[in-house]
Amino acid sequence: MNTDQNRCMEALAPVLLEAHECWHRAMETYQSYPPLALAQHDDRAAASSLHAHMWMELQAAFAETAGVALLEVRGLHLMNVGDKVVCRFKKVDQGGNSVTHPSQQQEDFDRQLSIPGLPQAATRLTFGYQPDAAFSAIERVLVSCQMGKTILWCAQVNNVEAAAVWEDITPRRLEGTGRVIAYKERKTGSRDGSN
Repeated sequence: MNTDQNRCMEALAPVLLEAHECWHRAMETYQSYPPLALAQHDDRAAASSLHAHMWMELQAAFAETAGVALLEVRGLHLMNVGDKVVCRFKKVDQGGNSVTHPSQQQEDFDRQLSIPGLPQAATRLTFGYQPDAAFSAIERVLVSCQMGKTILWCAQVNNVEAAAVWEDITPRRLEGTGRVIAYKERKTGSRDGSN
């Protein structure tokens, strides 16, 4: 299994822009709820509703796309892109960590372990969103790769003039401690593979 950031983001290139936009359309649908319903949702209900809308957006966008398979594997909603990467869709923090309590299967996914129904060699990625404080808009869309509880890398995805552009925002760590010391930000690629 190859967890190299450039290789993984290149594998995602054919779906990156549309998946980014699916998160934003899902939030628009969620925000169309009556204000009283939105006010009654706690964080869990809001995240669950947004996830359901995201899954519907992904199905509409990618159901007929060659090389892309949408999978439901024992409760996980996943996108397999060319048997190279498999993405799950989650609410994440600024470093790309899922903010929900993980199940054993989600922990296995994060450990890059074999899961029945998934291509063994495909790198497991989290394609996440970070909402604003009011849960009224998507602040950032992130793709991250974990090995257990350690984020190996994290990329922010942006729509720039109708093209997906990503930048590495992996937190730098104090060597040997795992302690985050700063976030590095640099442009590293785009949908068409240019730097």
